[in-house]
Amino acid sequence: MSVTRKEAGQLKKGNYFLLEGEVHRVIAEPIHSKSGKHGHAKMRVESESLFTGKKASSTFPADTPIEVPNIEKKTGQVISMGDTVGLMDQESYESFEALLPEDEELKAKVTVDCMVEYWIVMDKKVIMRVMS
Repeated sequence: MSVTRKEAGQLKKGNYFLLEGEVHRVIAEPIHSKSGKHGHAKMRVESESLFTGKKASSTFPADTPIEVPNIEKKTGQVISMGDTVGLMDQESYESFEALLPEDEELKAKVTVDCMVEYWIVMDKKVIMRVMS
């Protein structure tokens, strides 16, 4: 598992972070609030799970260390389809299996011999888009 740490106060819209062991993307600019003279600043973050698409709202102190996953972006060619998608990496020519995307629109575009961008996140390979 490849992660780095940063303070919650540094999160911006579009950033990825771990929430309860699941990768989430910040979908709205975080709301920063300070609660009084001796209170700690708080961050309210609206996020969406990268794998399931479920939305979540979280609040934590701005100086809380959070884990940020390292995301590796690569391209591959679809070589087979079934319950899973067979991909071949375009740099190493390694063949491997990946899950079909959850998004129905993206799933419809994935065909044999098409080029896709996939991400390696938390030891999972996820198809993110079809390249034209």
